[in-house]
Amino acid sequence: MSYVHRRQMFHAGLVSLANFVIGEPLTSEAKAETRRGIFDAHLHIPSDNGENFQWYKVTKNMPEFVAYLDRCGVRRGVISSSWSNKAKTPDDYRNGNREVVKYVEQYKGRFRGSCVITPFRIDEALHEIETCAKQFGFVWVGECCNYMTGYKYETPEWTEVMNLVTRLNLVIQIHANTSEMQYLADKFPDTTIVFPHPGANLNDISARITIVAKHKNTHLELSGSGHERVGIVEKAVQEIGADRVLYGSDFTINEPSGVIMRVKNAFLTPQEREKILFRNLERLLAGAGPGRARQSKNT
Repeated sequence: MSYVHRRQMFHAGLVSLANFVIGEPLTSEAKAETRRGIFDAHLHIPSDNGENFQWYKVTKNMPEFVAYLDRCGVRRGVISSSWSNKAKTPDDYRNGNREVVKYVEQYKGRFRGSCVITPFRIDEALHEIETCAKQFGFVWVGECCNYMTGYKYETPEWTEVMNLVTRLNLVIQIHANTSEMQYLADKFPDTTIVFPHPGANLNDISARITIVAKHKNTHLELSGSGHERVGIVEKAVQEIGADRVLYGSDFTINEPSGVIMRVKNAFLTPQEREKILFRNLERLLAGAGPGRARQSKNT
């Protein structure tokens, strides 16, 4: 092998390594391949203002975030901003949502954006949802986490949020305890709701699976606690049906590959695994958004 050839190979290797370390947008060929790639329904990006949910920060910026997903085999995802989740003012969640817009464009073909709001100044919150949907093409709202900023779901303001989400035919992802899940599923039967986290103990897990099983407008997303208990993924699929169970990781908080391996090793058919790991999320996103026909979810 010639000296020049060795240098060319060495350079190519360095370029490949650099791309792995920093992450990169998908090529057109990679976009085609992602039709069968893992699709994460629950990603919190590290924010430009320093907000990051990791207790000890190891993915401190977006290139490191993307590179870690590459290591785990996650090629697509729905992203929201940590800045928005911790918003104290409308400016905070607007800034976080604009961050999402920037990275959806920068990593075109890889990420879908999600709008996060808090309902304290309800007119501004509703306006932001409409802006994200109609101007930026977002069809996902959340993860909505009431415990982070102290709002409640059983309020007139939150009802306005849910009614707008329903009218715009968006998907809303809501972190809720079991009683809140029951309330939301009962009160908003025509809203497409994704509930993350199977639960913390057997009684909680069983109750949450039962709620989703009984409400056809709802979906269970597997991030957080509960999925690691052998048999829980199988129980969710048996009682809810594989069409309404979604893969999500809650990264940057949790490790993406833990949920992936539980799904891959679960006693499921290949078709059920595909539905959970990417097909269900593809279908939800494809059917959501203003202008698309909305059908009653509980029929």
